[in-house]
Amino acid sequence: MVTTRSRSRAQLRGMAEHFPEELWIQVLSHLGGKDIGRAVCATQVFANVREDVWRSACEKRWPAWSQVAASADTQWKRQYELLELREKEVDAVPCVQAINKLQKVVNPRHRMVLTEWLAEVSWDWQLESTILFKAVSYLDRYLSQHTVEVLSRFQLVGIACLRAAMGDTVRRLPVRLTDQDINLDAQRFAYISDRTYTPEEVESMTQTVASTTPEHVKDAPNAKMFLRSLWYRAIMSTLLSSDEMHVYTVASFFLQLSLLDLSCAAYSPSMVAAASLSNAFELFNKESWPQMLQQYSAYKTKEVQSCKDRLKEVQATTSADHLRRIWCSQHENHGYDEFNEAWAKAQLTLACPTQI
Repeated sequence: MVTTRSRSRAQLRGMAEHFPEELWIQVLSHLGGKDIGRAVCATQVFANVREDVWRSACEKRWPAWSQVAASADTQWKRQYELLELREKEVDAVPCVQAINKLQKVVNPRHRMVLTEWLAEVSWDWQLESTILFKAVSYLDRYLSQHTVEVLSRFQLVGIACLRAAMGDTVRRLPVRLTDQDINLDAQRFAYISDRTYTPEEVESMTQTVASTTPEHVKDAPNAKMFLRSLWYRAIMSTLLSSDEMHVYTVASFFLQLSLLDLSCAAYSPSMVAAASLSNAFELFNKESWPQMLQQYSAYKTKEVQSCKDRLKEVQATTSADHLRRIWCSQHENHGYDEFNEAWAKAQLTLACPTQI
């Protein structure tokens, strides 16, 4: 049996080596990220595909992006994965114009207050950071499709979006059912509203949010995921060291601060991640958007400038006292003594509105 399996694996590797390049390009250019992930797990055939084939697949599927990404050092399989995520995020970006047109009671200021409160809840409950981004995505999708008639019900919508986002995340993790039931108990969510809403109301609104949020929005990548990918690439390319966590911390803060601003929702998550990291580089006197990150993200410097400018304005004008207090308390004991001066600058940026 072992001999037969070994022979089969060898035959598959041989097939991969002799499979016509044109057919590989056709196959790869039609597969999504999940499909490729499953294929790689099922057989090493996909893992053994040559880099030049991945490059050709990228160029066929995303010619403009691939032109920006092309360099002698490009890892095209990783590039394919990132560009596939960028393609996937496009349809999940909410229509800010529709929100402004549809909502007569709720305005951007109300949304800012609710989003900051959701961020506080996420910190208090020690939720995985991407859950907040997913919840705000659900909120904006809801606001683009449903009118909030009474302001007193707006917090209920936010609570339901957070609960739905937690549920979608938990279902993808190996968590025991009993833990899941406790975490998602409607009574718990009613309690954080200071009993303004009943568990039944929380359950009903959660069902509404969950049923009206499309699957492509639930599965869409978020800005935090893109920031982690860009940060990892920057470290691997020795643009900075892994100990320079003050850069990543400030970029992450800019990212979360962007959630409070409705106009930032019009930018794609990858764009906001790129602009946040670029602003953090600039703050600490580094090259604001190095060529390597331009190639990896497929964003040229001029493409991220508009989003960078908006994030700078948000940082300079948004008080967000509760959110800033949380970030300062979480990072006051950083443990990187060799970067004390940089961390002092980071703390100032977190603590109050500043010009970048």
